[in-house]
Amino acid sequence: MRRELAVFIILLSIFFAIGCADTGEEGGIEEGVTPAEEGERTPEAGEGGASEERITPAETPAAPAEEPAAPVEGETSGLPIGDGETVEVAIEDNAFNPATVNISTGDTVKWTNLDTASHTVVGTGTNFRSEVLNQGDSYEFLFTNAGSYDYYCSIHPDMRGTVVVQEEAE
Repeated sequence: MRRELAVFIILLSIFFAIGCADTGEEGGIEEGVTPAEEGERTPEAGEGGASEERITPAETPAAPAEEPAAPVEGETSGLPIGDGETVEVAIEDNAFNPATVNISTGDTVKWTNLDTASHTVVGTGTNFRSEVLNQGDSYEFLFTNAGSYDYYCSIHPDMRGTVVVQEEAE
């Protein structure tokens, strides 16, 4: 029993010493900072007037250009809006205002984010979905079929709204 206790204390002392050992480095590599590429040299402390070592981020290759996605049926980006009306919905105070809009087929709903927080507009079980909308960004969707369309913000799921689309009277 004494022998096992002695081995345990020795191992504990070794782990403690390793954990407290000074490696000679201040901190370590900061998260999000890329070390300089091999072959690049940064001035050491005291060289060239530098008071501390500087880390030069490595070059990040540019992402290849993406092909634009085909527009979703009903999405008005680049599509003619037609003769229908455009109904505005403000996104403010973490809510859709108004929460329910009544429109006719052929009308467009335009959501504009007035909050400093980012939001999205995502139709429940439907084909409309915005990208993340930052402050001042808008998203438009042309409703061509009658029905009730529930939607929400995927970032703040308690934010909900409804678009009620009625067949346009001829």
